[in-house]
Amino acid sequence: MEPLEHPNTAFNVPLQTQSKRGRFHVIGPRGKDRDRMVLQLETLGYVCEMSDTLDAAHTLNESWNPDVLMISSEIEPTDATAMIRDTQLQRPSVRAIMFGGAPTPNALVEAIRSGASDWLNMPTDRSRVPERMEQIMARVRAHRERETQLEQLTDTCEQLTTARDEMSEQVDVLCGDLASAYRTMREQMSDVALSSEFKALISQELDVEEMLRTSLEFVLKKLGPTNAVVYLKEGDNQYGVGAYVNFQWQDMDLMPMLRELGKLVCPAMATEHELVRFDDTDELANEVGGPLSMLHESQLASFSCHREDDECMAVFVLFRDADTGFSPEDATTLDVLRTLIAEQLSQIIRVHKRSKPEWPDEPAEDNWGDLAA
Repeated sequence: MEPLEHPNTAFNVPLQTQSKRGRFHVIGPRGKDRDRMVLQLETLGYVCEMSDTLDAAHTLNESWNPDVLMISSEIEPTDATAMIRDTQLQRPSVRAIMFGGAPTPNALVEAIRSGASDWLNMPTDRSRVPERMEQIMARVRAHRERETQLEQLTDTCEQLTTARDEMSEQVDVLCGDLASAYRTMREQMSDVALSSEFKALISQELDVEEMLRTSLEFVLKKLGPTNAVVYLKEGDNQYGVGAYVNFQWQDMDLMPMLRELGKLVCPAMATEHELVRFDDTDELANEVGGPLSMLHESQLASFSCHREDDECMAVFVLFRDADTGFSPEDATTLDVLRTLIAEQLSQIIRVHKRSKPEWPDEPAEDNWGDLAA
């Protein structure tokens, strides 16, 4: 008997309609078994392609992507099982069916181990082909649905991971902003508490010496042990020592050194409105020498107190060992206190000026006339 014509031509069923049911790749030598299998499959509505050899089948699989491999038992079993494994390794949803004569137990076990889903004993099982094809296509569709769901879940996980990372970054930024805002608020509250405490101490002091003593005690309480000196304005570009604290050299007379230091610092600080820190006083101690050699390996901080008319009323200088030095927290404390010290000094000066005795204005000539009468 001559081989049947290709069923696509014989039955003239549109390829697009058939492809909705499934694509079968029938592999085996030309002959009635293969052609009858193709005829029955395409009668059921499946699209079929045929390959005479496994080499041709590999080439077709790369471009066609079938749903089911129908492999004739006439193909060498070792080659057939290798074909199944290779195909399913690349496309896990593809199912494989062996068809032909009755298999031996060993051949059936090996086919199943290699990934085959069924073995059709032809022609005995021909009547069961429709049922088995529906079952095999149901497995293919189920597997592909799982693959699609897995891809969707993978995409969703990637989107969630990206969203989580973005959210995490936003949370980190928000936490950083909140922490920064909290630190700022805490610092502001601390400054307010410090300002209130210090202002309560010096607001009642209307004596310059007492106010300076109270101020220095409070500064040392907040900054820790340190040497300090206050220079008060005594005339044009002239400043004298108004108060000082000798912490480091208690067995020595600091006045010579303080006077020399005032000559250097006060003229510069008289026009300075910011808090100043001198990190290296070694150059000053080495160049000037004399009493200032005591400042070797020391760190110095200074600020000036100005009136509303920009007149410098006093200059504060603090100095201690450079290993201890003055921290940023110390700078914040001094910045708060120096404003209050300047305000209180201005108030004391205003009070003293108002209480200073002055001659009254000269009387008018008419009043003198009345007195003469």
